[in-house]
Amino acid sequence: MKNIALILAGGRGKRFWPHSRFNKPKQLLASPSGNSMLRDTFERLLTYFETDDIYVATIEDLFQPIRQIIPEIDILNYIIEPVGKDTAASIALSTLLITHYRSEDINIAIFPIDHYIPEQEKFHQLLEFSFQVVQKFQKPVILGIEPKREEPRYGYLCTSNQVEQFKERDIYVVNKFKEKPDLDWIKQNSKIYKLFWNSGIYFFPAQTILKQIERWMPKLNKAITEIAQSIGTLEKGEIIRQQFQIIDSISFEYGILEKIDDLLLVKGNIIWEDIGSWIAMERFVTNDNNGNIIQGKYTGIDTHNCIIVNNKGLTVTIGLSDLVIINDGPIQLIYPKSRE
Repeated sequence: MKNIALILAGGRGKRFWPHSRFNKPKQLLASPSGNSMLRDTFERLLTYFETDDIYVATIEDLFQPIRQIIPEIDILNYIIEPVGKDTAASIALSTLLITHYRSEDINIAIFPIDHYIPEQEKFHQLLEFSFQVVQKFQKPVILGIEPKREEPRYGYLCTSNQVEQFKERDIYVVNKFKEKPDLDWIKQNSKIYKLFWNSGIYFFPAQTILKQIERWMPKLNKAITEIAQSIGTLEKGEIIRQQFQIIDSISFEYGILEKIDDLLLVKGNIIWEDIGSWIAMERFVTNDNNGNIIQGKYTGIDTHNCIIVNNKGLTVTIGLSDLVIINDGPIQLIYPKSRE
């Protein structure tokens, strides 16, 4: 069975403001490698998937700049949404179109762009194993990461002792999923379940995605059904535009994953970090002798444990600690790290 990759590249990345703005969202920003986050994601997948098997979902406003970053992908492999309506709509439309033009009998893996995954070989082994699990059990599979800390900005997966064995590895049955819980929820559920972070990387038999949307998101399913009936007609583009104007903006996590009842989990034994915010830089960028993370021109006295990013001119600090300081030319953003 064919395995397909879908990169979700339609978000705006508001947590990276002011660097990430309407005309330059986070997928176009530089990652720790120096490339854009989108380019890093594409190159990470390119060593496992054929180029023809990689699709990118984005919105009209971002199509041209994104295509400049990954020109290798054929224009037909772009799923272009008229407006952003979050990941549930993006995944639904993409799955519909990919299965129509390729085959209904495929597996689809879904990838965000804001991840730090330096261990390529281990990552590819996880991809291969996860696809094998999907093929074996014909159920959706999520890549789970063992928590390193209590992190309310991530989704949490609760598993118990109920596991499947496949190729001498444990496959966990997910009891429940909670998107971005508070600390009390994390503490309470850690006493009952084995918890994993949601990596945001999902593997599905393609038809399973559409069936779950039909079951749990009837309004979105109605829109997708209308779009499906327009495929092959001159009205398809206008129908997509009309339906995207009226559907709700809901993430795949809230719309599907919190409700799904047959989700399996593969443990991700890899270095993984979400790099979707300024504070995340602390986990993969080397700091100076005072604990500061510095990008751009900067000088300071008695400044400790700050994140300082300067794109224009010179940033100078005296007697500061535990702040995020972002200078983007006409806009400066300063706030306590504890507020993120």
